[in-house]
Amino acid sequence: MARPFYNLPSLTALAAFEAAARHQSFKTAAQELNVTSGAVSHQIKSLEREIGQTLFQRQHRGVSLTDNGAVLFRAVQGGFSDIADSVQRLRNHTQDGVVTIAATSAVSALWLTPRLAKYWEANPQARVNQYVSDTLDPTARAADLIIKYGSIDDKKRIETPLFNDVLLPLVAPNRFPDLSQGLGELAQLPLIHLDADSASWTNWKTWFNQLGYTGPIARERQVNTYTIALQAAQSGAGIVLGWQRLVEPLLRSGALVPFSDFVITAPVSFKVVSDPVSDLPEETAHLRAFLLETVE
Repeated sequence: MARPFYNLPSLTALAAFEAAARHQSFKTAAQELNVTSGAVSHQIKSLEREIGQTLFQRQHRGVSLTDNGAVLFRAVQGGFSDIADSVQRLRNHTQDGVVTIAATSAVSALWLTPRLAKYWEANPQARVNQYVSDTLDPTARAADLIIKYGSIDDKKRIETPLFNDVLLPLVAPNRFPDLSQGLGELAQLPLIHLDADSASWTNWKTWFNQLGYTGPIARERQVNTYTIALQAAQSGAGIVLGWQRLVEPLLRSGALVPFSDFVITAPVSFKVVSDPVSDLPEETAHLRAFLLETVE
């Protein structure tokens, strides 16, 4: 019997393997795939026989990947993820003329939405879906455009800088006394920490380190979205690390004010992520160009 063109094992077996590896459980994988645990086990044993390698260590309370299994898992998961992204983008394009743009809640509220309002004013028939998420999940990655701080792990897409920024402490007006003893004193005031999923999101530790301070930092107040961090600071709960250009509407309104003269240049820039420009549908290319033109 002739081998398939790519000389791959059964796709059913690979799907069972990917689910079992992701969950570290045959039982949970079976529930996700709507089959029995025995069926998952059978598919994985068949896969192991075909490639001649043990992929899982079977244990009393579950399974764990072998080194060879981990290698295969990275490849299979990456392939499935790329397929999922491509399928989602094609689904998006079936909605004639619709552009889907993804951003975090803070970027959406403070930067993107005001610009989309101007875009709709100039292009009243434009169809734009805004996807707001504070985690870059597969649905966000499949968006036509992504506004992101830092980089995305997708070599098939391009990243175009929107703007650089600076980072400084921000507080509600008249909330805390002025500093008199420098960074060490600031580090012990109520700091609002962002527990972000993205490794590129700059935190207080990085900010202090870049200014030369490596001592203890107060960590009592933590939130998991930047929007909530900003709201907490506006309510007087503490000091938030602010991206000056991003939060410019809050500074302009006086809802937040700079606290101290300490400031650093943000380590990474805000970017717009998309497919290569030559591959973009006309509507997507038009919105992308508009957003880039709005950057002062």
